[in-house]
Amino acid sequence: MPQRIGYLIGVFDLFHVGHLDVLERAKEQCDHLVVGVLTDDWAADAWGARPFVPIVERAQILEQLRCVDEIVVVDGAEAAHEHADAIVFAADGMDGVLGPDELDGVPAGRVSVLASGRGSRSQILRAAIDQRQSRSSVA
Repeated sequence: MPQRIGYLIGVFDLFHVGHLDVLERAKEQCDHLVVGVLTDDWAADAWGARPFVPIVERAQILEQLRCVDEIVVVDGAEAAHEHADAIVFAADGMDGVLGPDELDGVPAGRVSVLASGRGSRSQILRAAIDQRQSRSSVA
């Protein structure tokens, strides 16, 4: 019986339980989950900010998860075309993981949209870090 391959693309900066929920939901729908980790440069170009956690560390965190079978470093959604037989997962309402509108060129029939999970979000974490840094820099 052939394996069902799944493919999910994201930045995964400031890894949190929402990321874990999306990854686990994706793994439930496939036998082999490939995670494309977007580069620091891609994030800076697309979203106007570099990730707090460098690409090497983000990839190392993800490769330690039981639900992740393979990690690839990518520069965008076009990497999904290299996995032509894969289900391409998109996250609805999850920052840092590509949504269905960001998967340019991927046929809709190959995309499976995952609902966002628990409330922990990178934006909340970024705001808390920025607030703490601004307070600590005032002497």
